[in-house]
Amino acid sequence: MPSVFDDPEGYMRDFQSRIATMVDKASSLNEAMEAAQATAKSPGGEVRVTVGLGGTLQEIKLSSQAQTLTPRTLAALIKETYDEAAIQAGNASTQALASVFGEDSEIVRQAKASRPPED
Repeated sequence: MPSVFDDPEGYMRDFQSRIATMVDKASSLNEAMEAAQATAKSPGGEVRVTVGLGGTLQEIKLSSQAQTLTPRTLAALIKETYDEAAIQAGNASTQALASVFGEDSEIVRQAKASRPPED
Protein backbone atom coordinates (compact mmCIF):
# COMPACT_ATOMS: atom_id res chain seq x y z
CA MET A 1 0.00 0.00 0.00
CA PRO A 2 1.47 3.37 -0.97
CA SER A 3 2.16 5.94 1.71
CA VAL A 4 -0.18 8.92 1.91
CA PHE A 5 2.89 11.17 2.29
CA ASP A 6 5.11 9.65 -0.41
CA ASP A 7 2.42 8.92 -3.02
CA PRO A 8 -0.91 10.62 -2.20
CA GLU A 9 -2.44 9.75 -5.59
CA GLY A 10 -1.38 6.11 -5.30
CA TYR A 11 -2.71 6.02 -1.76
CA MET A 12 -6.10 7.36 -2.93
CA ARG A 13 -6.28 4.86 -5.82
CA ASP A 14 -5.49 2.03 -3.41
CA PHE A 15 -8.01 3.36 -0.89
CA GLN A 16 -10.74 3.62 -3.53
CA SER A 17 -9.98 0.10 -4.73
CA ARG A 18 -10.26 -1.26 -1.18
CA ILE A 19 -13.56 0.56 -0.65
CA ALA A 20 -14.94 -0.83 -3.93
CA THR A 21 -13.92 -4.36 -2.86
CA MET A 22 -15.63 -3.91 0.51
CA VAL A 23 -18.81 -2.64 -1.18
CA ASP A 24 -18.81 -5.65 -3.52
CA LYS A 25 -18.33 -8.06 -0.61
CA ALA A 26 -21.08 -6.37 1.42
CA SER A 27 -23.48 -6.59 -1.51
CA SER A 28 -22.62 -10.25 -2.15
CA LEU A 29 -22.92 -11.07 1.54
CA ASN A 30 -26.28 -9.31 1.81
CA GLU A 31 -27.65 -11.28 -1.15
CA ALA A 32 -26.24 -14.57 0.16
CA MET A 33 -27.57 -14.03 3.68
CA GLU A 34 -31.04 -13.13 2.39
CA ALA A 35 -31.06 -16.47 0.60
CA ALA A 36 -29.90 -18.31 3.74
CA GLN A 37 -33.21 -19.78 4.77
CA ALA A 38 -34.42 -23.33 5.02
CA THR A 39 -37.69 -25.21 5.05
CA ALA A 40 -38.15 -28.52 6.84
CA LYS A 41 -41.11 -30.86 6.74
CA SER A 42 -42.14 -33.36 9.41
CA PRO A 43 -41.79 -37.03 8.40
CA GLY A 44 -45.55 -37.44 7.94
CA GLY A 45 -46.00 -34.07 6.25
CA GLU A 46 -48.20 -32.63 9.01
CA VAL A 47 -45.90 -29.64 9.65
CA ARG A 48 -43.75 -27.46 7.39
CA VAL A 49 -41.53 -24.77 8.93
CA THR A 50 -39.42 -22.11 7.21
CA VAL A 51 -36.60 -20.49 9.17
CA GLY A 52 -34.48 -17.53 8.13
CA LEU A 53 -31.27 -15.88 9.18
CA GLY A 54 -30.51 -16.19 12.89
CA GLY A 55 -33.23 -18.77 13.41
CA THR A 56 -36.10 -16.38 12.75
CA LEU A 57 -39.34 -18.22 12.22
CA GLN A 58 -40.76 -17.15 8.88
CA GLU A 59 -43.63 -19.54 8.33
CA ILE A 60 -45.44 -22.54 9.80
CA LYS A 61 -47.85 -24.50 7.65
CA LEU A 62 -50.02 -27.28 9.02
CA SER A 63 -51.62 -29.87 6.77
CA SER A 64 -55.04 -31.38 7.40
CA GLN A 65 -53.27 -34.39 8.98
CA ALA A 66 -52.16 -32.09 11.84
CA GLN A 67 -55.78 -32.08 13.06
CA THR A 68 -55.50 -35.75 13.95
CA LEU A 69 -52.64 -35.11 16.39
CA THR A 70 -52.98 -34.28 20.06
CA PRO A 71 -51.89 -30.74 20.99
CA ARG A 72 -48.84 -32.12 22.83
CA THR A 73 -47.79 -34.27 19.84
CA LEU A 74 -48.36 -31.40 17.41
CA ALA A 75 -46.33 -29.01 19.58
CA ALA A 76 -43.45 -31.50 19.76
CA LEU A 77 -43.59 -32.05 16.01
CA ILE A 78 -43.51 -28.30 15.35
CA LYS A 79 -40.49 -27.94 17.67
CA GLU A 80 -38.62 -30.84 16.03
CA THR A 81 -39.36 -29.51 12.54
CA TYR A 82 -38.30 -26.00 13.55
CA ASP A 83 -35.03 -27.35 14.99
CA GLU A 84 -34.28 -29.18 11.74
CA ALA A 85 -34.99 -26.07 9.65
CA ALA A 86 -32.90 -23.90 12.00
CA ILE A 87 -29.89 -26.21 11.59
CA GLN A 88 -30.31 -26.13 7.81
CA ALA A 89 -30.59 -22.31 7.83
CA GLY A 90 -27.49 -22.07 10.02
CA ASN A 91 -25.59 -24.24 7.56
CA ALA A 92 -26.81 -22.06 4.68
CA SER A 93 -25.67 -18.92 6.54
CA THR A 94 -22.22 -20.40 7.10
CA GLN A 95 -22.01 -21.36 3.42
CA ALA A 96 -23.00 -17.80 2.49
CA LEU A 97 -20.21 -16.40 4.66
CA ALA A 98 -17.72 -18.87 3.16
CA SER A 99 -18.72 -17.91 -0.38
CA VAL A 100 -17.88 -14.27 0.35
CA PHE A 101 -14.97 -14.46 2.81
CA GLY A 102 -13.49 -17.89 2.06
CA GLU A 103 -13.74 -21.17 3.91
CA ASP A 104 -10.62 -20.42 6.03
CA SER A 105 -11.67 -16.96 7.19
CA GLU A 106 -12.03 -16.17 10.88
CA ILE A 107 -15.70 -15.22 10.51
CA VAL A 108 -16.49 -18.63 9.00
CA ARG A 109 -14.58 -20.43 11.77
CA GLN A 110 -16.54 -18.47 14.37
CA ALA A 111 -19.86 -19.22 12.64
CA LYS A 112 -19.06 -22.94 12.57
CA ALA A 113 -17.99 -22.92 16.22
CA SER A 114 -21.21 -21.19 17.34
CA ARG A 115 -23.55 -23.66 15.65
CA PRO A 116 -25.19 -26.29 17.83
CA PRO A 117 -24.03 -29.84 17.11
CA GLU A 118 -26.21 -31.81 14.71
CA ASP A 119 -27.67 -35.06 15.99
